[in-house]
Amino acid sequence: MSKKYQCIQSENCKQAVIFARVSSKEQEPGASLDAQHDIMAEYCQKRGLAILKKYRVIESSTVGKRTKFNEMLEFVRKQKQKTAIVVHCIDRFQRRFNECVAVEGLLKEDKIELHFYKEGLILNQNSSSADSIRWDMGILSAKM
Repeated sequence: MSKKYQCIQSENCKQAVIFARVSSKEQEPGASLDAQHDIMAEYCQKRGLAILKKYRVIESSTVGKRTKFNEMLEFVRKQKQKTAIVVHCIDRFQRRFNECVAVEGLLKEDKIELHFYKEGLILNQNSSSADSIRWDMGILSAKM
């Protein structure tokens, strides 16, 4: 994880969901759901985040309704406490801007934090514009 960016984690975020995704069964061997899960479970343990639920998703992030992704967002929306969504990297979370409205709404309501392991980036209600732009650029890069 990169140490050159300052990431601020809210003290009151003590729980998490893990979101591991591949686009298709054919992709799974090269971008193993197990490997993503193991890395993120260790990340949660080191940060004292209790894992509420683990999402192991095989669905495209650019085609269709993203059923599991939306199920995960609905789950965190219903939590009484702020929940971290822990993802291996931005492109495992999303590859288009369509979902940003819902995700940014949850960030602004202080319902979630986004933890992108590979990028060393944590986004929350108080994130700087520079960190928000890093997220946008990550989505743009994934889209390309």
